[in-house]
Amino acid sequence: MPASGRQLVIEYVLEGHQRGYNFTSSTQGYSEDELKAIWRSAMPRGQGWTQYVGARSLKCFPLDGRVVMSETIVTDQRDESGRGGIRRTVIDVLNPREYRAALERRLRDLPSEVQSRVDRIPTFTQRLAMNNQLMTHKKDQLVILHTYSTPERWQVMEGLLIKLALSPVTAMVRWGRIIPFTTLALSANDESALVALPADKAERIDRKTPSIKI
Repeated sequence: MPASGRQLVIEYVLEGHQRGYNFTSSTQGYSEDELKAIWRSAMPRGQGWTQYVGARSLKCFPLDGRVVMSETIVTDQRDESGRGGIRRTVIDVLNPREYRAALERRLRDLPSEVQSRVDRIPTFTQRLAMNNQLMTHKKDQLVILHTYSTPERWQVMEGLLIKLALSPVTAMVRWGRIIPFTTLALSANDESALVALPADKAERIDRKTPSIKI
């Protein structure tokens, strides 16, 4: 397949014999192994998404020399039992140059009021704290905690994580050329190396996992 793969979509299917989350787009051009790897990692982890309707999570991770960029939105759809928190994920597979350009474009396209806040973080002190946490705990994950109020305000975390992916702190370099990150998850378990969680999910983090509140 070419460096830029066909866009994939994962949605919740309410009808038919394959109810539940499925690829609803064509998967032509992807191998079975590629689809399995994307399926395992494309959606942010955690349960209890009902109260996050409208929230978006950007998740990026390497795949055989390319980079998967998936964007998940929490919809107002409900499943056959009436449970909310149903998510929809749109996935692009890019080459490294396309990926970097896409991140830079997302950063530029953030609303001006969000950009003004993102411009001020991470501070030198915050970058130092992140580095110290990673060096002390020697774990390949950093959890960033931030108070969740609205989807719009959470865009600050998207901007912050994109900045760190483009310009990682020293201790993140060991993660490789592509920094795997998730801008919104509800659990850090089996998540990206760099992941942002609502501050009220802090108790779900292992005590040995480096974390910082911003």
